[in-house]
Amino acid sequence: MSPRNLLLVVPLCAGVAGSASASLYFSSGPSIAGLGTFTGSMTFVATGATTGQLSVELTNTSPIGNSGWLTAFAFNVVDGVSLSLAPGSTWNFLVNPAGSPYGDFDFGASTSESWEGGGPPSNGIAIGSTLTTVFTVTANASVLATLTDSSFLDDSGGHAFVARFRGFADGNSDKVTGVVVPAPGALAMLGLVGTRRRR
Repeated sequence: MSPRNLLLVVPLCAGVAGSASASLYFSSGPSIAGLGTFTGSMTFVATGATTGQLSVELTNTSPIGNSGWLTAFAFNVVDGVSLSLAPGSTWNFLVNPAGSPYGDFDFGASTSESWEGGGPPSNGIAIGSTLTTVFTVTANASVLATLTDSSFLDDSGGHAFVARFRGFADGNSDKVTGVVVPAPGALAMLGLVGTRRRR
């Protein structure tokens, strides 16, 4: 289910519990090898008093000349929240993956059984391709009522998100952190507002 589809659920869920927004956007930040790049978004929607869904959409934007697949990702969430992969996912669920050297993370997903990877890297997200992974969220009612998209990019203990790349043409791999960025079109809108004010 894509974030667009999830947003259609918002009016129905808003009166149930929690909150939802138009997605939190992030892109690649510092990395180990300087090879992999990506963009992504997270969208949380409450589906009940103690349940919700989190969609993580990732696009591999690495330079096409050196190949490379995005094969795993991990992120930190606020306290009191449990996640599991929603039915139908083609990736494997990770709990407490070690995203060395960026530390341990709470949850994630991988093409293999581990963060470091195994099997063909080509099972990952190819350059120019996008994958949406959906997680089921569980928390008690008081916690779930406070959750927003940013609750799933918790940087209070260090890095909030990291992606794993494998299979570059030069034989290298990479681990790339994620940093929050403005929503697409937001900067253009700010520029438009500034232009109108000058008139």
